[in-house]
Amino acid sequence: EPGDDDDDDRRDQRRVFLMKARLRQLRSDQSGFTLPELITAMGIGLVVLLAAFMLLDRAVSGSTRLADRQEAVQRGRLAMELITRQLRSQVCIGEAQPILAADDNSVTFYANLSSNPNTAQKRRLRYVTAEKRLYEDIYNGTGTFPTLSFPGSPTTSRELLWPMAQATERVGSTFVTRPIFRYYKYVNNTTTGALQLLSTPLSAADAPEVVMINVAFATLPQRLVERTTDSVDATTFDANVYVRLADPTKPTEGPQCL
Repeated sequence: EPGDDDDDDRRDQRRVFLMKARLRQLRSDQSGFTLPELITAMGIGLVVLLAAFMLLDRAVSGSTRLADRQEAVQRGRLAMELITRQLRSQVCIGEAQPILAADDNSVTFYANLSSNPNTAQKRRLRYVTAEKRLYEDIYNGTGTFPTLSFPGSPTTSRELLWPMAQATERVGSTFVTRPIFRYYKYVNNTTTGALQLLSTPLSAADAPEVVMINVAFATLPQRLVERTTDSVDATTFDANVYVRLADPTKPTEGPQCL
């Protein structure tokens, strides 16, 4: 119908007019973010970025600390295995008892780590506080077992652990430093095998009575060598080493050279 066509034309013309008007409005519209809106958006963005950086820093720090502790634990465990193996290998040379001298930071003894029963070495484990190092000195003897003579200076020396320090323990409300080595004997006139702590340095009378040596130390990651042992990064090792010359079923006899 003619009337309908006219209505369609008018509607089309109106749409075109509205579209042109809208386009002119958009071209002339210069509005955007206001300064307060921009500052607010920037502030929110900075907070988000800082939070992300803090999370990343914590993750990296935690991963590094875990790796440091694992490294210290591995070195400490290996050193403790070497120390306990050598202390358990104490032997007498003829009538001479195995422990020659001992104090809080060192112990000197005869040991046999070979398959030949008719041989022995003099060994010394010593901790040097200033260096934070534990050393092993080995003295090779000359002569025919059991008549052996040993040099005044070590034949060889090697480092067993670095960095390390004395462990700490809680006594009452304070923490005290523990010695690297502590020595025990059976309590006199008892059959229970109870142990008694010996004073150091060991006297000539106490050295032959030692039946157990307690070894304790703390290791630190090498990256944090200057840190103290109260750091959360320190790992403490503690072990009791029984002398194989002592029969725990016969405590009244003490260590016996066979």
